[in-house]
Amino acid sequence: MSPWGLRNLASSVVSHAVHQVLPSQPSAETSSDEPAAASSPTLEKKASVDALSFLTATSGVEAEEEEFFEPDAVQPPPPVSVEPAPAPAVVSSAPVQSSPPAVPAVTVTTSSKTDAPAPRKTMAGESSSPPLSVARPAPRSKSRSRDTHSLSADEFLENSAYAERARRLMRMVNSMRDAGAYMDLDLPTVVVCGNQSVGKSSVLEALCGIVLPRAEGTCTRCVTEVRLSSGDGEGRVPWSCSVTLRFEYDSAGRPLKAPKEVVFGKEITSKDEVEIVVRRAQKALLNPDKDPNRYLEYRFDNSTAAARDKEALSNELRFSRNIVCLDVKGAATNLTLIDLPGIIRSVDRKDDTQYIDLVQDLVKYYIEKDRAIIVATITCKDEIENQAIVRMAREVDPYGLRTLGVLTKPDTIEAGTHDRWIQVLLGHQFPLQLGYWVVKNPSKIDLDRNITFEDARKKEIQFFATQQPWAGFRHQLDRFGIDSLRRELSRQLTLLTDTSLPDMKARTEEAMQASSMELSKLPPPLGDNARIELLHMVRHFCAIVNHNITAHQDAKFFYQKVRSHFDVFRESVAATRPLFVIDRKTAVGPSTQSSVGSGGGGLTSSISSSISSVLPTWGSGNNANSNGSYDQKQHRDAKKQPAPVDPSEPLDPKKPMTTSDVRRIIEEQKGRELQGYSPYGAFTYVISAFQEDWGKHAQACMQAVSDELHALVAKLTDDVFGRFANLQGQVRFGIQIFQTDLYRTTTEILTNLVIMERRHAFTMGSDEFTRAKSAALAELKAQLELARSAASGVTPKPDAINKAIAALAEVGYTGLHARDLSRLRDTHEDDEVLHVMAASDAYFRLAFRRFGDNVPMTIDYHFLSRFGELLEKELVARLGVLEKDMGVIKGLLMEDRFVAERRRALEERRERLEKVWTRLHEFGV
Repeated sequence: MSPWGLRNLASSVVSHAVHQVLPSQPSAETSSDEPAAASSPTLEKKASVDALSFLTATSGVEAEEEEFFEPDAVQPPPPVSVEPAPAPAVVSSAPVQSSPPAVPAVTVTTSSKTDAPAPRKTMAGESSSPPLSVARPAPRSKSRSRDTHSLSADEFLENSAYAERARRLMRMVNSMRDAGAYMDLDLPTVVVCGNQSVGKSSVLEALCGIVLPRAEGTCTRCVTEVRLSSGDGEGRVPWSCSVTLRFEYDSAGRPLKAPKEVVFGKEITSKDEVEIVVRRAQKALLNPDKDPNRYLEYRFDNSTAAARDKEALSNELRFSRNIVCLDVKGAATNLTLIDLPGIIRSVDRKDDTQYIDLVQDLVKYYIEKDRAIIVATITCKDEIENQAIVRMAREVDPYGLRTLGVLTKPDTIEAGTHDRWIQVLLGHQFPLQLGYWVVKNPSKIDLDRNITFEDARKKEIQFFATQQPWAGFRHQLDRFGIDSLRRELSRQLTLLTDTSLPDMKARTEEAMQASSMELSKLPPPLGDNARIELLHMVRHFCAIVNHNITAHQDAKFFYQKVRSHFDVFRESVAATRPLFVIDRKTAVGPSTQSSVGSGGGGLTSSISSSISSVLPTWGSGNNANSNGSYDQKQHRDAKKQPAPVDPSEPLDPKKPMTTSDVRRIIEEQKGRELQGYSPYGAFTYVISAFQEDWGKHAQACMQAVSDELHALVAKLTDDVFGRFANLQGQVRFGIQIFQTDLYRTTTEILTNLVIMERRHAFTMGSDEFTRAKSAALAELKAQLELARSAASGVTPKPDAINKAIAALAEVGYTGLHARDLSRLRDTHEDDEVLHVMAASDAYFRLAFRRFGDNVPMTIDYHFLSRFGELLEKELVARLGVLEKDMGVIKGLLMEDRFVAERRRALEERRERLEKVWTRLHEFGV
């Protein structure tokens, strides 16, 4: 529940408790009601004390019993028709009928002037509640020699039990404010605001007992905060005033990261000096680009109005959001008051129109805070509807729970028009929960005569005692004069502070935790020895780099990315594998009749017949007659005249290589080889073709790994050296040179690897090569057989295959399978091509495995590992950690000012909040 909710709840409890204790009395005017009326103050006080206890229990704040007012019994003046209320000194919940009065009547509560619920509003701003009647106060108990109502405001605030509670609370809040709580928390304050020239600064002066600038051209141009404290609890301290300048905005009006307070001059011990010092302080704030100290002895030209206007126009700003703070000790009361610049509607110069919105925004900023008691200063010289402060206060406090109206200049009300202002005072129009007070400030003539505060208060009392209609209310409605206003503001501020303490402590703890968490994310401050700190940072940085390179513990992400580039490299090299296909020209080749049909191989005619049924003659092709028989003459002619090679059509090694392409390569590479020997050049030509792009793939892998290392180093330099701009630049430059050197060295090694692979076909694994070649040859022959079967269009039947295998077994060829029958086909013309293909495929497998390992191993060792191993030594040497002068080292460790300022601000905030929390804890919150 908010502080204002607790306050209203306590008021309801007071009213309810009084109605429970007091019997319901009929309305009457006879003296028979006097005994009941006489006993009502005691009962009401008991109920109020119970309510205060309830409020204390609800808010969780220790409270002391408040001493309530018991006003003297004063007969109403003749113009007022008085009718006693059923429950004396308490606002009745039911309307009471009264005779038509000469002026509106009112019922007065003696425990709290504002505990009655706010009347319901209408669209016109008036209340729908009926006029209230004046309850006749009970006679004061004779057992008491003196009651608090007979005391002045200063005497009451100083001597009552309530005053001690208020002093304790205000001392605690002031100590919180001194600790800087205002920077992080909304502290309970009283905000005095209103239109320009309505007398709000005069109200502030009267409340504080000090003179503030108010002459033409010197009115409030800055926010003024006045902290009043009466003493330390052991007695009144000597009067003194300290002035400070609180900067919350820069010269351009932008909020500062952290507000700062600057002491302005020496402590003031004479009240007469306050006005000129405040003027000088305002002058300093209105000229933010200049040193405030130059205005400590500034002399103003007050000779004429034109001189004052010229003085005002010489300032850089017309208004400032920054604050002049007055810390007054030995004051008559404990209050914190804020005086805001008056709301303006028009300006003389067109260039100053911006200040209209600036002042309104400034007023709204202060009055919209939940812990601000809004003292809306309203002049009786103008209609209330026309005053901007009424509208602005209603916008931020629509129910009037924390707004108190102060009516000024009551002597300017025209005769016969007092009724409207009486209706406002009584809450029938523009109602406020805290009510309205009327004050009479000194006139301009009095101010020109330098009237004292004491004389001003005497004239104010005389005015309300003699001038109608105010004189008719003075003794029944204690809402006239500065003394009454000061007492009420102190009471409201004390109650608001009391109910706000638990929430302020909770918010303080939340802010402390947030500050600690943010501070933990910033790097810690450095030690005293800059050289040792730099060496530690370099070692820490190199250790992190090594952990990433070696994939140590949780630092595996970097090497996972490196491995992915190694995988891409191997896939790129694997994609260069030569692809061999059997073309149609090879598939439609010579028949097997010459070796099978003639029986020249020693096979019997029955075996030959069986095999021929499995391996039929090829009925299509250039060597077949019209009857399907094989033409041996045509076959011999084809052997003597091979297909010519067209040199104008170069081979593309990236495309699949057909048997015709390989045959063409063999023909091109033939030299002195005897018939039946395949040229070795054809094999090396095919190998060189698929190895052509290996160097490019190796360099791409190297570049990708180098880029990953560069990104890693850039991130880690930001993390470790980021707050030192000079050091970070030199570290990055040194690492870049070192990495470039390693990159060049590693690239040379990779180039040599490629040269070795392409220089000669080489392997010491002859057995492995032979096995790989045999496997590849068998696979190629199987593909060739499939191609021939597809070209012939005949598929052997299983029975025929089995019959052929059985026939071969009869003559000693046992253990054969269907796939072995293809060996009986005469393929001597294709063996040469297939052998080149098989050898090339087998060698690629060996070379790929060797090259695919050597390149990643070279990069990993010569580039990554060497980088991690030598980085610390390289950085220490390049930075001169051990050789350079301490001044140079300190220059490298010059921390980024934003990081340093942020850490310092957080540390100050945490320390400040800890002090605030300690104050609250010691108070018992």
